[in-house]
Amino acid sequence: MGSMAQAVENILDALDDRDLHTAREHFDRAVHGKPSAVTDLLKRLAATADIPTGMIVFGFGIDIWNNPHRDDYAWRCGDCPWTGSNYRSMPAARTAAQGHAADHRAAGKSVPAVVEYGSILHTAGAAW
Repeated sequence: MGSMAQAVENILDALDDRDLHTAREHFDRAVHGKPSAVTDLLKRLAATADIPTGMIVFGFGIDIWNNPHRDDYAWRCGDCPWTGSNYRSMPAARTAAQGHAADHRAAGKSVPAVVEYGSILHTAGAAW
């Protein structure tokens, strides 16, 4: 397994254990002295977050992006590339996600369900 793939695995394991300190250490070690590695690592981590089609998922930025350096709230759409980050509260992220669902409706597209990350609706939707 390549060093970047190993770093992703180590970060995800630490996040699963809710060990933010260790997750951040693995992240920092993976990009230490290689600023160009940050983008690759962030893309790889984001790709591991479970954002099902048919849903707009909102919640803690750390969960939405699998990035241990996120301290905010965010939403991501499983039906399109749109996303929103850097909200200071969960209600603000939820409201923005609902606004994005309205954009889908206005465009005549199917309207994704707006659900909280880790909720029963989210985890059940991930199994679809």
